[in-house]
Amino acid sequence: MNTNFTGIDWVIVVGYIAGITFLGNYLNRYIGTSSSTFMVGAGKSPLALNTASYIGTELGLVTIMYAAIEGYTMGFSYLVIPLVALLASFIIGKTGFAVSKLRALKLTTIPEFFEKRYSKKIRVLSAFMLVLAGVLNMGLFPKMGAAFITYATGISALSNPTMIVNIVMSVLIVLVVLYTIRGGMVAVLVCDFIQFCVLSVGLLIGLGFVLMNESSGMNEIVNSYTLTLGERSFNPFSSDSYGTAYIIWMFIVFFVFGFAWGPTVARALTAKNEAVARKTFLLGTPGQFIRLALPALIAMGAFAYFRKDGDLAAYFFPNGTPDMSHAIEAMPLFLGKLLPVGFIGVLTAGLLAAFMSTHDSYLLTWGSVISHDIVVPLKKAKINGKQEIWIARLAIVIIGVFLLVWGIWYELPDSIWTYMAITGNIYLTGAASAIIGGLYWKRSSKTGALAALLSGLASVAGIIPVVSEVLPIGVLGLSAYLFSAVVFIVFSLMFPDKKASI
Repeated sequence: MNTNFTGIDWVIVVGYIAGITFLGNYLNRYIGTSSSTFMVGAGKSPLALNTASYIGTELGLVTIMYAAIEGYTMGFSYLVIPLVALLASFIIGKTGFAVSKLRALKLTTIPEFFEKRYSKKIRVLSAFMLVLAGVLNMGLFPKMGAAFITYATGISALSNPTMIVNIVMSVLIVLVVLYTIRGGMVAVLVCDFIQFCVLSVGLLIGLGFVLMNESSGMNEIVNSYTLTLGERSFNPFSSDSYGTAYIIWMFIVFFVFGFAWGPTVARALTAKNEAVARKTFLLGTPGQFIRLALPALIAMGAFAYFRKDGDLAAYFFPNGTPDMSHAIEAMPLFLGKLLPVGFIGVLTAGLLAAFMSTHDSYLLTWGSVISHDIVVPLKKAKINGKQEIWIARLAIVIIGVFLLVWGIWYELPDSIWTYMAITGNIYLTGAASAIIGGLYWKRSSKTGALAALLSGLASVAGIIPVVSEVLPIGVLGLSAYLFSAVVFIVFSLMFPDKKASI
């Protein structure tokens, strides 16, 4: 399927990627031999930079693609998800819940908290489960990036598009790994700030073109969903839409992400002080809505546009009924056809910026956790800062190799959100109870934290077809959090500690 993407757009994209890679490597001179500087920028990030990096990290291409797919298939009902994300970020930012306390402890990584509050063994266990969940979660990122490039640039019209896209994504991953291992958190913060600016401009340009087009304006969007999907596309609480349990689960997920998920809570740890950590989440609140809502609105415009497009209506709407199996193609293909030469290049550069900004933060976080929270605690001989940085860099390279093999060349499951939700829940369900309890409940115990973290493995049941067919994913998600909380409380009361660590 041909698009408006031309050589000029490729020049824009390649020029941007080359520039950001050079900058990331240049910033290596500011690292020195301090592991704290490499992993959290020495905890000196000011408010504006920290907030932009926070939004830039969360505004990944995988998020944009997921939001676009959900918006395309669920219509206006999907907008309840950005709203609960906004609410979760606002509550954390307004109250400083957990993040202010974590920043006050001057942590380098979130698993470090588990040793301060519980024990070294629990720190290592939490680190292992965080890395396991995080790296598996990342396995889907390259595939989503590849899907966008395939359809937005028109590569899908070539004879062997899959091979070309896999090569492009491999090069991008290598470049991100290169500037992340060279520049550490300093490079991540600066590059994320630039990428946040580029991506914001690109998305706004894209949405402007969508809404101004008579075939994809707001009236056409409303009419299209009214005529094809009816109530389910406007009422998220209806029985054939998300349902109440799913929406509550989403709020819990976004809330826990703020203080438990490594790359996200890293923005609290990089902040200049506790006040900056709290305000980062408060000022980033609108970004939580925008990052999820804008791609969805563009995809909804694609839904309206393709329903009336003579050439593509039969593909996306056979017999007048939407074929949701093509949802992954809709948003990038629509932008590639709608935006003129030059503009599509800027937007693609912005979305590849999203790809890179998420990968650099995630790679640095998992590499730092492996080095700082698994290798260092288990190593009997003392490791200095320089050695710790090199261990983190080696871990980042290994993770990068994993992504090249698993995320690009290996065929992943079709269910995007189920895959991401289950892999994330492996760590988040138990960590949520252990972190909240450790910060706010004096009777939290080592045994309770250990049991809660291990209970997160029960989330794997969500990918078993028999289980997922019997219980909706929202019910499964809520049950996993409730189960871990009960396990944590019961084991803490049954096996109390003599004295809390902090």
